Amino acid sequence: MALGAFELAVSSCLVLSLGCVGQPARAALPSPCDATNPNEIRLQVSVSGMRSSEGNVAITIYPDDPSHFLDGAYKVARQQVPVTLPVTHACFVLAEPAYYAVALFHDHNNSGHFDTTVLGLPAKGYGFSNNPTLYFGPPNLSRVRFSAHPGDNPVSIQLKY
Repeated sequence: MALGAFELAVSSCLVLSLGCVGQPARAALPSPCDATNPNEIRLQVSVSGMRSSEGNVAITIYPDDPSHFLDGAYKVARQQVPVTLPVTHACFVLAEPAYYAVALFHDHNNSGHFDTTVLGLPAKGYGFSNNPTLYFGPPNLSRVRFSAHPGDNPVSIQLKY
């Protein structure tokens, strides 16, 4: 029963934060990344564990602000990247060195929303930076934040279903 409550909490949180993937990004420079520029802050996101090659992976970058973590209105950047198996890659150019967090989901049906089942459970795979073990709701920012510096900043995320 605890797992059901957790899934419902994650579902509600992700619907609010990742639901509208078509909104423009703010505070991030345009991609693609330029690996020849050593001062560029490149966030290299790798996503694995997709159950199919259909659709996109919707990736959202959040600033280091616990009061707005998973609030899509405060996102730093967002991309929809076509799924490639076994690993889907995306690159973000960030405006400044800082702490950030990543939340994402596999939008296999291209709905642009984090769909749930009739029971309110996640109907799509999802994940967070640092791949935290989730128990009773979404992770705290402290469990998923990481420091980004000039150069490449790799982040690997394993989807959970």
